[in-house]
Amino acid sequence: MSKTRFGNLDGIHQIKKKNVAGTTMISAGLFILIFVAFLLVVSKASEGSISEQRQNLADAIDRAVIQCYVTEGRYPESFEYLEENYGIIYDDELFRVDYVIYGTNMKPDVTIINLNGAN
Repeated sequence: MSKTRFGNLDGIHQIKKKNVAGTTMISAGLFILIFVAFLLVVSKASEGSISEQRQNLADAIDRAVIQCYVTEGRYPESFEYLEENYGIIYDDELFRVDYVIYGTNMKPDVTIINLNGAN
């Protein structure tokens, strides 16, 4: 039995031992909650990154199409021509580029499709 000038400390140790299990459960619950919130934030950031990549690809293709028209006097006959001559590089596992030509004097219709299902 521990005695101090304030009294007996045995009762305090018993109270602390009873609360350890409850405190451990609360700590584990908070950890799981914070971990799940972290995963959601990372997932949203990844989706934003993909949409930003898509927009950057669309802008780059548009600039290359216009540059080709200005320098060569005609629109590119294929998307492969843009890749070879105007430096268009993209992740073909993430996006598909649909390049439709209506005529040599009309701007082509470019559609970028996400292959992973994100918007």
